[in-house]
Amino acid sequence: MCSATADVRARPAPARRRPSQLQRQQRRSLLLDSATTAYVLHYLYRNPSYLNPWNLPNVQLWILGFVLIRCGIVFYDNIVVFVIEKCLRSKVLPTREPGAPPVRYVDLDRRSYVYLALGALNEYAFVMRLTHYLWQGGHQQLLPWKLTQLTVGNTVVALGIMFLFQDLLYAPLHHLLHMPALYPLIHKHHHRQHFPTRGYLDAGNEHPIEHMIGIQAAWFGVCASEVFLPTLCLWFERVKANGMHGLLEGGDAMTRGGGVHAATVLVFFQFHAALAMLNHSPFDVNFSLPFVGSGSLFGADNKVMQWLDETATASKWLKRIVTGQWFKYSVGHHEMHHRKFNYNYGQYCMLYDTLMGTFLAYEGPMTAAEMDAKKKRLSKKET
Repeated sequence: MCSATADVRARPAPARRRPSQLQRQQRRSLLLDSATTAYVLHYLYRNPSYLNPWNLPNVQLWILGFVLIRCGIVFYDNIVVFVIEKCLRSKVLPTREPGAPPVRYVDLDRRSYVYLALGALNEYAFVMRLTHYLWQGGHQQLLPWKLTQLTVGNTVVALGIMFLFQDLLYAPLHHLLHMPALYPLIHKHHHRQHFPTRGYLDAGNEHPIEHMIGIQAAWFGVCASEVFLPTLCLWFERVKANGMHGLLEGGDAMTRGGGVHAATVLVFFQFHAALAMLNHSPFDVNFSLPFVGSGSLFGADNKVMQWLDETATASKWLKRIVTGQWFKYSVGHHEMHHRKFNYNYGQYCMLYDTLMGTFLAYEGPMTAAEMDAKKKRLSKKET
């Protein structure tokens, strides 16, 4: 009897099970979300004006503004859909056409509604801060408001600069979110829907960190359009007057504002909201903004196109940039990103993806024969 007791005592304790990859991912996600929540609450406690830059006198007025903004966004999205579907009679993407293989749709879950609510709050704060910034005159209080101050530079050119710089920041940050260490913690939720169709609901269904990245990219586009051309002119004036030393000795201000009109900023965000919503819709919307030398604008026989074709040292990406092929907006480009994940990180133009080699042209749905062939290839790999 004693020996039996000794045997029981001598048995080694069962080995602890190591946490699975999913459990480790959930712990990291909880840690990231907790740290982010703590930081945001601390920041808002130290900077309460972030949520109320206009210093609204009471909570009721603040809530009324929030409700009006939400109603305005819903109304605007429906107007965009009406124009695209009824007025322009846009077709749907080939993957959504009748007869195409059925696509998988994912319903909104509880986390999706929480993310959408947090995004709505952040958007409201952004709208208030943007309008307050414009009302105060922007950088150095040089941002023009009067209609008589409209020029080509602070409208058409500034609008292009906003879209370009916004995407130049957003695309690499978007690419960063696809890194294996970050993707399951932040961006994976947005990719639950491989075939976006709900417009704003699919566009805004993203982690708050990802939503803030989009907000900051939009801010970057506005600031870049405001200071880019005026600052270049300022530097040119200093270099012309005092040479290269004039850049450092020309004064304490190294930048100059006033490069964009307030109306241009408001127009930019109308397009920004519409295109972001369309990127997550089933409509086959495409357009391009050709640059100098583009065959679609000046014909294939113009001198710039001929020179590029005859120059052996001109690489393929240089030809695409000069001919404007990188600035092609297409809903299909973003659908390919949701389907293939590691391509088409740009939101509106494909400059970043053209340079990085991550651009992927649109692919239609597979036929039944192609799907069977793919299944056979996968089964052979498994065996």
